[in-house]
Amino acid sequence: MTKKIVLATVAAVALTSALIAKPNMEKNPENVKKLAAMAGEPSPYYRGGKEIFPKDYFLVDRNLPFLVGAALFHPQSDTLNLTPEQLKKLQEMKNTIVPVSAKMAKKVKAMELELAKEIVVEKKSPESLNDLVDKIAKAKADMTKAHLKCIHDVQQLLTPEQFDKLIQLVSNKKKN
Repeated sequence: MTKKIVLATVAAVALTSALIAKPNMEKNPENVKKLAAMAGEPSPYYRGGKEIFPKDYFLVDRNLPFLVGAALFHPQSDTLNLTPEQLKKLQEMKNTIVPVSAKMAKKVKAMELELAKEIVVEKKSPESLNDLVDKIAKAKADMTKAHLKCIHDVQQLLTPEQFDKLIQLVSNKKKN
């Protein structure tokens, strides 16, 4: 009986703390609008339901975590217990990384749209588009290399415990 009470208490505390957890920062609606405007309309051939700009334009766009945004905006990011210095550094990273990534993504998207137009509408040969494909590939690779550096920088900024917690927050596989 005592075990059941203890388990119920632990479960209640865990549930309550999850319910009161909050993000370290709220997203600025103006910045969200600016990013959406920068993204523009998705391609008529876009494969997904909703474009995620600028994330969709990285070379590795689905299998790496985007940690700065998660550390600041995840609904439970306050559980990381960031120091004021860490929070300030993450905000600085957000203010420098996101605009650069968005500009690079906008260029990649424009090149991809041009590629689609040239092959579908203008019916150019695939061989004539090789240079554009290589240019897109290089831009996406450069973005992903910068993303890897960003992940590393966050890893260096946080304590090992904070980093593990952040990875748990962004992971689809939760610890039991």
